[in-house]
Amino acid sequence: MTDPAAHPGHGAARPALKVIANPYPQLRTWQEHLLDVPELCPYSHNPGPGSTLSITYTAGAWFLELFALDAYLPGFVAHSVVRDNELLAQTVALEAAAVLRVPVDVELNFAVAGLRQRQRVRVHAEPADLP
Repeated sequence: MTDPAAHPGHGAARPALKVIANPYPQLRTWQEHLLDVPELCPYSHNPGPGSTLSITYTAGAWFLELFALDAYLPGFVAHSVVRDNELLAQTVALEAAAVLRVPVDVELNFAVAGLRQRQRVRVHAEPADLP
């Protein structure tokens, strides 16, 4: 399997998503991971406090491993390529679909620092979507 963290344009230095085996893959198991998104840009201070990201999928052979997932988003802090919220949501969706080998939905609820607005980005990715 290709390491999605090393995918061209996505930077190889940040932590990769990892998986653990699903002990009962024959059971239809829906999984949602809810993550607080840290400030990723030291200049704009975005995203603002209260920003969240969810990763949702129906498990196949794998689940996302929680400790690797916890280290994953901070790996985007001051990232040289992933600089906007749309690309962040798309990158997370593609990489999660690649390691899980199932369709994945990602929703980023982005609080814009310094403005009285939020943005919601939703992305659906299939394992075959990884370029």
